[in-house]
Amino acid sequence: MTVNVTETIENARFGGFQVRILVMCGIMIFFDGYDLLSISFTAPEFIKLLAIDRSQIGPVFSAGLFGLTLGALTFGLMGDRLGPSRTFLFCCITFGVFSLLTPFARTLNALFAVRFLAGLALGGASPISIAIASNYCPRRIRTTVVMIMYISLALGQIAAGYTYGFLATFGWQTVFYVGGVLPILLAPLFYLWLPEPVEYMVLSGVSRQRIAAVMSRIEPGVSFDAGSDFAISPQDRPGFQLYQLFQDKRAFLTSLLWIVFFTSIMAIYFYNNWIPTLLSGSGLSQAEIVAITTALPLGGIAGTLLISPVLIKLGAFRTVALGYLCAAAAMIVLSGAGVSFGALASCIFAVGFFLIGTQSALNASSALIYPPSLRSTGVGWGFGIGRIGSIISPSLAGILVAMHWQPARLFLVAAIPTLAASAASYVLMRAFAAAHRLRSNEVMAAMHDANNLVSQQQ
Repeated sequence: MTVNVTETIENARFGGFQVRILVMCGIMIFFDGYDLLSISFTAPEFIKLLAIDRSQIGPVFSAGLFGLTLGALTFGLMGDRLGPSRTFLFCCITFGVFSLLTPFARTLNALFAVRFLAGLALGGASPISIAIASNYCPRRIRTTVVMIMYISLALGQIAAGYTYGFLATFGWQTVFYVGGVLPILLAPLFYLWLPEPVEYMVLSGVSRQRIAAVMSRIEPGVSFDAGSDFAISPQDRPGFQLYQLFQDKRAFLTSLLWIVFFTSIMAIYFYNNWIPTLLSGSGLSQAEIVAITTALPLGGIAGTLLISPVLIKLGAFRTVALGYLCAAAAMIVLSGAGVSFGALASCIFAVGFFLIGTQSALNASSALIYPPSLRSTGVGWGFGIGRIGSIISPSLAGILVAMHWQPARLFLVAAIPTLAASAASYVLMRAFAAAHRLRSNEVMAAMHDANNLVSQQQ
Protein backbone atom coordinates (compact mmCIF):
# COMPACT_ATOMS: atom_id res chain seq x y z
CA MET A 1 0.00 0.00 0.00
CA THR A 2 1.22 3.50 -0.86
CA VAL A 3 0.58 6.36 1.55
CA ASN A 4 0.74 9.91 0.17
CA VAL A 5 2.09 11.87 3.15
CA THR A 6 1.38 15.24 1.50
CA GLU A 7 -2.32 14.45 1.14
CA THR A 8 -2.47 12.99 4.65
CA ILE A 9 -1.07 16.20 6.15
CA GLU A 10 -3.47 18.29 4.05
CA ASN A 11 -6.50 16.35 5.26
CA ALA A 12 -5.41 15.80 8.86
CA ARG A 13 -7.00 17.56 11.81
CA PHE A 14 -4.74 20.23 13.29
CA GLY A 15 -4.17 18.51 16.63
CA GLY A 16 -1.86 18.51 19.62
CA PHE A 17 1.16 17.17 17.76
CA GLN A 18 1.04 19.98 15.20
CA VAL A 19 0.37 22.57 17.90
CA ARG A 20 3.49 21.43 19.76
CA ILE A 21 5.60 21.79 16.62
CA LEU A 22 4.13 25.24 15.99
CA VAL A 23 4.94 26.33 19.56
CA MET A 24 8.54 25.09 19.36
CA CYS A 25 9.13 26.80 16.03
CA GLY A 26 7.44 29.96 17.31
CA ILE A 27 9.81 30.02 20.29
CA MET A 28 12.79 30.45 17.98
CA ILE A 29 11.06 33.24 16.07
CA PHE A 30 10.39 34.79 19.49
CA PHE A 31 14.14 34.78 20.20
CA ASP A 32 14.77 36.40 16.83
CA GLY A 33 12.69 39.38 17.93
CA TYR A 34 14.16 39.25 21.43
CA ASP A 35 17.71 39.43 20.11
CA LEU A 36 16.96 42.32 17.76
CA LEU A 37 15.85 44.61 20.59
CA SER A 38 18.33 43.22 23.13
CA ILE A 39 21.20 44.89 21.31
CA SER A 40 19.08 48.01 20.73
CA PHE A 41 18.33 48.45 24.44
CA THR A 42 21.89 47.73 25.54
CA ALA A 43 23.60 49.82 22.84
CA PRO A 44 23.97 52.84 25.20
CA GLU A 45 25.67 50.53 27.73
CA PHE A 46 28.13 49.25 25.11
CA ILE A 47 28.85 52.83 24.04
CA LYS A 48 29.91 53.62 27.62
CA LEU A 49 31.71 50.30 28.17
CA LEU A 50 33.79 50.52 24.98
CA ALA A 51 34.22 54.31 25.19
CA ILE A 52 33.04 54.81 21.61
CA ASP A 53 30.97 57.46 19.91
CA ARG A 54 27.35 56.44 19.56
CA SER A 55 27.61 56.76 15.78
CA GLN A 56 29.96 53.73 15.85
CA ILE A 57 27.22 51.43 17.11
CA GLY A 58 25.46 51.56 13.72
CA PRO A 59 27.81 49.02 12.06
CA VAL A 60 27.23 46.69 15.04
CA PHE A 61 23.50 46.72 14.29
CA SER A 62 24.28 46.10 10.62
CA ALA A 63 26.61 43.20 11.48
CA GLY A 64 23.81 41.27 13.13
CA LEU A 65 21.45 41.96 10.23
CA PHE A 66 24.09 40.93 7.69
CA GLY A 67 24.51 37.71 9.67
CA LEU A 68 20.74 37.15 9.50
CA THR A 69 20.79 37.50 5.73
CA LEU A 70 23.84 35.29 5.20
CA GLY A 71 22.56 32.71 7.68
CA ALA A 72 19.29 32.31 5.81
CA LEU A 73 21.25 31.41 2.67
CA THR A 74 23.96 29.28 4.30
CA PHE A 75 21.87 27.25 6.71
CA GLY A 76 19.06 26.85 4.18
CA LEU A 77 21.48 24.81 2.06
CA MET A 78 22.73 23.00 5.16
CA GLY A 79 19.15 22.13 6.10
CA ASP A 80 18.56 20.57 2.70
CA ARG A 81 21.61 18.32 3.19
CA LEU A 82 21.61 17.49 6.91
CA GLY A 83 17.92 17.90 7.70
CA PRO A 84 15.93 20.99 8.73
CA SER A 85 15.46 19.90 12.37
CA ARG A 86 19.12 19.03 12.90
CA THR A 87 20.15 22.34 11.39
CA PHE A 88 17.55 24.14 13.51
CA LEU A 89 19.01 22.54 16.66
CA PHE A 90 22.56 23.52 15.69
CA CYS A 91 21.48 27.12 15.03
CA CYS A 92 19.59 27.24 18.33
CA ILE A 93 22.62 26.20 20.39
CA THR A 94 25.01 28.39 18.39
CA PHE A 95 22.82 31.43 18.87
CA GLY A 96 22.62 30.75 22.61
CA VAL A 97 26.42 30.57 22.89
CA PHE A 98 27.06 33.83 21.06
CA SER A 99 24.26 35.60 22.90
CA LEU A 100 25.98 34.61 26.17
CA LEU A 101 29.32 35.87 24.82
CA THR A 102 27.94 39.25 23.72
CA PRO A 103 28.29 41.11 27.07
CA PHE A 104 31.92 39.92 27.35
CA ALA A 105 32.97 41.82 24.21
CA ARG A 106 35.56 44.39 25.24
CA THR A 107 36.43 45.85 21.85
CA LEU A 108 34.30 47.14 19.01
CA ASN A 109 35.65 44.43 16.69
CA ALA A 110 34.79 41.71 19.22
CA LEU A 111 31.26 43.07 19.57
CA PHE A 112 30.96 43.23 15.79
CA ALA A 113 32.05 39.58 15.54
CA VAL A 114 29.72 38.14 18.19
CA ARG A 115 26.75 40.05 16.81
CA PHE A 116 27.50 38.79 13.31
CA LEU A 117 27.79 35.18 14.51
CA ALA A 118 24.63 35.38 16.64
CA GLY A 119 22.81 36.85 13.63
CA LEU A 120 24.21 34.11 11.40
CA ALA A 121 22.71 31.43 13.65
CA LEU A 122 19.37 33.21 13.96
CA GLY A 123 19.30 33.77 10.22
CA GLY A 124 19.37 30.01 9.80
CA ALA A 125 16.95 29.14 12.59
CA SER A 126 14.14 31.56 11.72
CA PRO A 127 13.32 30.55 8.13
CA ILE A 128 13.90 26.87 8.95
CA SER A 129 11.43 27.08 11.84
CA ILE A 130 8.80 28.62 9.54
CA ALA A 131 9.50 25.91 6.95
CA ILE A 132 9.14 23.10 9.52
CA ALA A 133 5.90 24.53 10.92
CA SER A 134 4.50 25.01 7.41
CA ASN A 135 5.39 21.44 6.44
CA TYR A 136 3.28 20.03 9.27
CA CYS A 137 0.30 22.33 8.68
CA PRO A 138 -2.52 21.90 6.15
CA ARG A 139 -2.39 24.47 3.38
CA ARG A 140 -5.75 25.91 4.48
CA ILE A 141 -4.20 27.30 7.68
CA ARG A 142 -0.61 27.78 6.54
CA THR A 143 -0.91 31.54 6.13
CA THR A 144 -2.39 31.86 9.59
CA VAL A 145 0.54 29.88 10.95
CA VAL A 146 3.03 32.24 9.31
CA MET A 147 1.14 35.23 10.72
CA ILE A 148 1.41 33.69 14.20
CA MET A 149 5.15 33.40 13.63
CA TYR A 150 5.42 37.11 12.83
CA ILE A 151 3.44 37.96 15.95
CA SER A 152 5.90 35.78 17.90
CA LEU A 153 8.66 38.01 16.53
CA ALA A 154 6.94 41.13 17.87
CA LEU A 155 6.29 39.47 21.24
CA GLY A 156 10.00 38.67 21.46
CA GLN A 157 10.81 42.33 20.91
CA ILE A 158 8.41 43.35 23.66
CA ALA A 159 9.85 40.71 26.01
CA ALA A 160 13.38 42.03 25.43
CA GLY A 161 12.29 45.47 26.57
CA TYR A 162 10.65 44.31 29.75
CA THR A 163 13.46 41.86 30.54
CA TYR A 164 15.90 44.73 30.23
CA GLY A 165 13.70 47.00 32.33
CA PHE A 166 12.76 44.57 35.12
CA LEU A 167 16.15 42.87 35.48
CA ALA A 168 18.27 46.02 35.24
CA THR A 169 19.08 45.77 38.95
CA PHE A 170 21.03 42.59 38.16
CA GLY A 171 23.00 44.34 35.42
CA TRP A 172 22.22 45.13 31.80
CA GLN A 173 24.11 41.96 30.80
CA THR A 174 21.17 39.92 32.12
CA VAL A 175 19.18 40.51 28.94
CA PHE A 176 21.81 38.50 27.00
CA TYR A 177 22.13 35.82 29.67
CA VAL A 178 18.38 35.19 29.45
CA GLY A 179 18.48 35.25 25.66
CA GLY A 180 21.40 32.81 25.61
CA VAL A 181 20.57 30.37 28.40
CA LEU A 182 16.95 29.71 27.43
CA PRO A 183 17.64 28.46 23.86
CA ILE A 184 20.39 26.17 25.18
CA LEU A 185 18.12 24.79 27.92
CA LEU A 186 15.35 24.24 25.37
CA ALA A 187 17.65 22.44 22.92
CA PRO A 188 17.08 18.95 24.45
CA LEU A 189 13.31 19.43 24.09
CA PHE A 190 13.77 20.50 20.48
CA TYR A 191 15.88 17.37 19.91
CA LEU A 192 13.26 15.08 21.43
CA TRP A 193 10.06 16.70 20.19
CA LEU A 194 10.87 18.29 16.83
CA PRO A 195 11.05 15.62 14.11
CA GLU A 196 12.27 16.24 10.61
CA PRO A 197 9.50 17.21 8.15
CA VAL A 198 7.85 14.03 6.89
CA GLU A 199 8.33 14.97 3.24
CA TYR A 200 12.06 15.44 3.88
CA MET A 201 12.21 12.01 5.54
CA VAL A 202 10.56 10.40 2.53
CA LEU A 203 12.92 12.10 0.08
CA SER A 204 16.04 11.33 2.14
CA GLY A 205 15.27 7.63 2.54
CA VAL A 206 14.61 7.52 6.29
CA SER A 207 13.37 4.15 7.56
CA ARG A 208 9.68 3.42 7.05
CA GLN A 209 9.29 2.68 10.76
CA ARG A 210 10.28 6.26 11.65
CA ILE A 211 8.00 7.73 9.00
CA ALA A 212 5.08 5.54 10.12
CA ALA A 213 5.64 6.60 13.74
CA VAL A 214 5.46 10.30 12.85
CA MET A 215 2.45 9.78 10.57
CA SER A 216 0.62 8.07 13.44
CA ARG A 217 1.09 11.22 15.51
CA ILE A 218 -0.22 13.41 12.70
CA GLU A 219 -3.31 11.18 12.35
CA PRO A 220 -3.73 9.48 15.76
CA GLY A 221 -6.85 7.60 14.69
CA VAL A 222 -5.16 5.92 11.72
CA SER A 223 -2.79 2.96 11.87
CA PHE A 224 0.15 3.31 9.48
CA ASP A 225 1.94 0.11 8.53
CA ALA A 226 5.73 0.30 8.58
CA GLY A 227 5.66 -1.91 5.50
CA SER A 228 3.81 0.70 3.45
CA ASP A 229 5.40 2.74 0.71
CA PHE A 230 5.44 6.43 1.60
CA ALA A 231 5.35 9.02 -1.17
CA ILE A 232 4.83 12.76 -1.60
CA SER A 233 2.79 14.66 -4.17
CA PRO A 234 4.79 15.77 -7.22
CA GLN A 235 5.86 19.38 -6.97
CA ASP A 236 5.31 21.66 -9.95
CA ARG A 237 8.58 23.53 -9.81
CA PRO A 238 9.91 24.35 -13.26
CA GLY A 239 13.49 25.54 -13.57
CA PHE A 240 13.61 29.18 -12.50
CA GLN A 241 15.75 31.95 -13.93
CA LEU A 242 15.83 35.46 -12.46
CA TYR A 243 14.93 37.06 -15.78
CA GLN A 244 11.49 35.42 -15.60
CA LEU A 245 10.49 38.00 -12.96
CA PHE A 246 11.00 40.63 -15.66
CA GLN A 247 9.21 38.88 -18.52
CA ASP A 248 5.66 39.38 -19.81
CA LYS A 249 5.43 43.06 -18.84
CA ARG A 250 6.53 42.30 -15.24
CA ALA A 251 9.82 44.26 -15.41
CA PHE A 252 8.30 47.55 -14.24
CA LEU A 253 6.10 45.86 -11.62
CA THR A 254 9.00 43.85 -10.19
CA SER A 255 11.25 46.92 -10.05
CA LEU A 256 8.58 48.91 -8.21
CA LEU A 257 7.95 46.05 -5.80
CA TRP A 258 11.66 45.87 -4.97
CA ILE A 259 11.73 49.62 -4.30
CA VAL A 260 8.80 49.28 -1.89
CA PHE A 261 10.38 46.37 -0.02
CA PHE A 262 13.77 48.10 0.15
CA THR A 263 12.51 51.45 1.44
CA SER A 264 9.92 49.99 3.82
CA ILE A 265 12.28 47.56 5.54
CA MET A 266 14.97 50.25 5.66
CA ALA A 267 12.62 52.45 7.72
CA ILE A 268 11.49 49.57 9.95
CA TYR A 269 15.02 48.64 10.96
CA PHE A 270 16.01 52.23 11.60
CA TYR A 271 13.32 52.41 14.28
CA ASN A 272 13.94 48.88 15.59
CA ASN A 273 17.63 49.58 16.18
CA TRP A 274 18.01 53.24 17.07
CA ILE A 275 15.13 54.33 19.33
CA PRO A 276 16.77 53.50 22.73
CA THR A 277 20.12 55.03 21.74
CA LEU A 278 18.57 58.22 20.39
CA LEU A 279 16.42 58.66 23.51
CA SER A 280 19.21 57.98 26.00
CA GLY A 281 20.30 61.23 27.60
CA SER A 282 16.98 62.88 26.75
CA GLY A 283 15.89 63.07 30.39
CA LEU A 284 13.45 60.19 30.06
CA SER A 285 13.73 57.38 32.60
CA GLN A 286 14.86 53.90 31.61
CA ALA A 287 11.33 52.58 32.17
CA GLU A 288 9.91 55.27 29.89
CA ILE A 289 12.43 54.48 27.13
CA VAL A 290 11.52 50.79 27.38
CA ALA A 291 7.80 51.59 27.13
CA ILE A 292 8.32 53.94 24.17
CA THR A 293 10.48 51.42 22.29
CA THR A 294 8.11 48.49 22.84
CA ALA A 295 5.23 50.64 21.57
CA LEU A 296 6.66 50.02 18.07
CA PRO A 297 6.10 46.21 18.00
CA LEU A 298 2.82 46.63 19.89
CA GLY A 299 1.63 48.95 17.14
CA GLY A 300 2.93 46.44 14.60
CA ILE A 301 0.80 43.65 16.05
CA ALA A 302 -2.29 45.87 16.01
CA GLY A 303 -1.57 47.02 12.47
CA THR A 304 -1.01 43.47 11.22
CA LEU A 305 -4.38 42.40 12.59
CA LEU A 306 -6.37 45.47 11.52
CA ILE A 307 -4.87 46.66 8.23
CA SER A 308 -4.95 43.35 6.34
CA PRO A 309 -8.79 43.20 6.18
CA VAL A 310 -8.77 46.63 4.52
CA LEU A 311 -6.98 45.09 1.52
CA ILE A 312 -10.17 43.49 0.27
CA LYS A 313 -12.29 46.65 0.59
CA LEU A 314 -9.87 49.29 -0.74
CA GLY A 315 -7.69 47.14 -2.99
CA ALA A 316 -4.26 45.75 -2.26
CA PHE A 317 -1.79 48.37 -3.47
CA ARG A 318 -4.09 51.30 -2.73
CA THR A 319 -4.13 50.14 0.91
CA VAL A 320 -0.34 49.75 0.92
CA ALA A 321 0.23 53.22 -0.58
CA LEU A 322 -2.16 54.82 1.92
CA GLY A 323 -0.64 52.90 4.83
CA TYR A 324 2.89 54.09 4.10
CA LEU A 325 1.62 57.64 3.66
CA CYS A 326 0.04 57.47 7.13
CA ALA A 327 3.28 56.03 8.53
CA ALA A 328 5.25 58.95 7.09
CA ALA A 329 2.73 61.38 8.60
CA ALA A 330 3.18 59.71 12.00
CA MET A 331 6.96 60.13 11.67
CA ILE A 332 6.59 63.82 10.88
CA VAL A 333 4.40 64.28 13.96
CA LEU A 334 6.94 62.26 15.98
CA SER A 335 9.75 64.62 14.99
CA GLY A 336 7.88 67.43 16.74
CA ALA A 337 6.87 65.47 19.84
CA GLY A 338 9.76 66.74 21.96
CA VAL A 339 10.58 64.63 25.01
CA SER A 340 7.05 64.13 26.27
CA PHE A 341 6.60 60.48 27.24
CA GLY A 342 2.94 60.34 26.24
CA ALA A 343 3.50 62.04 22.89
CA LEU A 344 6.52 59.90 22.02
CA ALA A 345 4.83 56.62 23.00
CA SER A 346 1.68 57.49 21.04
CA CYS A 347 3.61 58.52 17.94
CA ILE A 348 5.88 55.45 18.03
CA PHE A 349 2.80 53.23 18.39
CA ALA A 350 1.28 54.95 15.35
CA VAL A 351 4.52 54.46 13.39
CA GLY A 352 4.50 50.75 14.27
CA PHE A 353 0.81 50.42 13.44
CA PHE A 354 1.11 51.91 9.95
CA LEU A 355 4.70 51.00 9.04
CA ILE A 356 4.83 47.39 10.25
CA GLY A 357 1.12 46.77 9.65
CA THR A 358 1.47 47.97 6.07
CA GLN A 359 4.55 45.80 5.59
CA SER A 360 2.40 42.81 6.54
CA ALA A 361 -0.18 43.94 3.99
CA LEU A 362 2.58 44.24 1.38
CA ASN A 363 3.64 40.67 2.13
CA ALA A 364 0.15 39.49 1.20
CA SER A 365 -0.27 41.84 -1.76
CA SER A 366 3.04 41.15 -3.50
CA ALA A 367 1.88 37.70 -4.63
CA LEU A 368 -0.64 39.41 -6.94
CA ILE A 369 2.06 40.42 -9.40
CA TYR A 370 3.18 36.93 -10.34
CA PRO A 371 1.59 33.78 -11.80
CA PRO A 372 1.44 30.76 -9.46
CA SER A 373 4.70 29.25 -10.74
CA LEU A 374 6.64 32.43 -9.88
CA ARG A 375 4.91 33.68 -6.73
CA SER A 376 7.13 32.04 -4.16
CA THR A 377 10.34 33.10 -5.83
CA GLY A 378 9.10 36.56 -6.76
CA VAL A 379 8.05 37.41 -3.22
CA GLY A 380 11.24 35.81 -1.86
CA TRP A 381 13.38 38.07 -4.02
CA GLY A 382 11.39 41.06 -2.80
CA PHE A 383 12.23 40.13 0.78
CA GLY A 384 15.87 39.63 -0.21
CA ILE A 385 16.08 43.14 -1.64
CA GLY A 386 14.40 44.41 1.52
CA ARG A 387 17.09 42.71 3.61
CA ILE A 388 19.69 44.86 1.87
CA GLY A 389 17.80 47.90 3.12
CA SER A 390 17.80 46.50 6.66
CA ILE A 391 21.60 46.11 6.57
CA ILE A 392 22.27 49.58 5.17
CA SER A 393 19.81 51.46 7.37
CA PRO A 394 21.54 51.26 10.81
CA SER A 395 24.96 52.23 9.42
CA LEU A 396 23.48 55.08 7.40
CA ALA A 397 21.78 56.38 10.55
CA GLY A 398 25.14 56.08 12.33
CA ILE A 399 26.70 58.40 9.74
CA LEU A 400 23.98 60.98 10.39
CA VAL A 401 24.51 60.63 14.15
CA ALA A 402 28.23 61.27 13.59
CA MET A 403 27.21 64.49 11.84
CA HIS A 404 25.49 65.48 15.12
CA TRP A 405 21.94 65.19 13.83
CA GLN A 406 19.43 65.44 16.66
CA PRO A 407 16.84 62.67 17.29
CA ALA A 408 13.96 64.81 16.02
CA ARG A 409 15.74 65.34 12.72
CA LEU A 410 16.58 61.63 12.43
CA PHE A 411 12.97 60.64 13.10
CA LEU A 412 11.97 63.08 10.37
CA VAL A 413 14.50 61.84 7.80
CA ALA A 414 13.15 58.30 8.27
CA ALA A 415 9.96 59.57 6.65
CA ILE A 416 11.84 59.93 3.34
CA PRO A 417 12.12 56.19 2.53
CA THR A 418 8.59 55.72 3.86
CA LEU A 419 7.25 58.38 1.49
CA ALA A 420 9.24 56.72 -1.29
CA ALA A 421 7.53 53.42 -0.43
CA SER A 422 4.14 55.14 -0.59
CA ALA A 423 4.91 56.79 -3.93
CA ALA A 424 6.26 53.55 -5.44
CA SER A 425 3.19 51.69 -4.16
CA TYR A 426 0.91 54.24 -5.81
CA VAL A 427 2.72 53.88 -9.13
CA LEU A 428 2.62 50.11 -8.66
CA MET A 429 -1.15 50.33 -8.14
CA ARG A 430 -1.56 52.19 -11.44
CA ALA A 431 0.84 49.90 -13.32
CA PHE A 432 -0.81 46.82 -11.86
CA ALA A 433 -4.22 48.06 -13.03
CA ALA A 434 -2.85 48.43 -16.56
CA ALA A 435 -1.30 44.96 -16.43
CA HIS A 436 -4.59 43.63 -15.09
CA ARG A 437 -6.36 44.73 -18.24
CA LEU A 438 -3.66 43.02 -20.31
CA ARG A 439 -3.61 39.72 -18.35
CA SER A 440 -7.10 39.50 -16.93
CA ASN A 441 -7.31 35.76 -16.26
CA GLU A 442 -3.86 35.49 -14.70
CA VAL A 443 -4.27 38.49 -12.41
CA MET A 444 -7.80 37.59 -11.31
CA ALA A 445 -6.57 34.15 -10.25
CA ALA A 446 -3.75 35.76 -8.26
CA MET A 447 -6.15 38.22 -6.62
CA HIS A 448 -8.42 35.35 -5.59
CA ASP A 449 -5.45 33.59 -3.94
CA ALA A 450 -4.40 36.76 -2.14
CA ASN A 451 -7.94 37.48 -0.92
CA ASN A 452 -8.13 33.97 0.52
CA LEU A 453 -4.77 34.53 2.20
CA VAL A 454 -5.94 37.79 3.79
CA SER A 455 -9.29 36.36 4.89
CA GLN A 456 -7.48 33.55 6.74
CA GLN A 457 -5.61 36.19 8.76
CA GLN A 458 -8.77 37.85 10.08
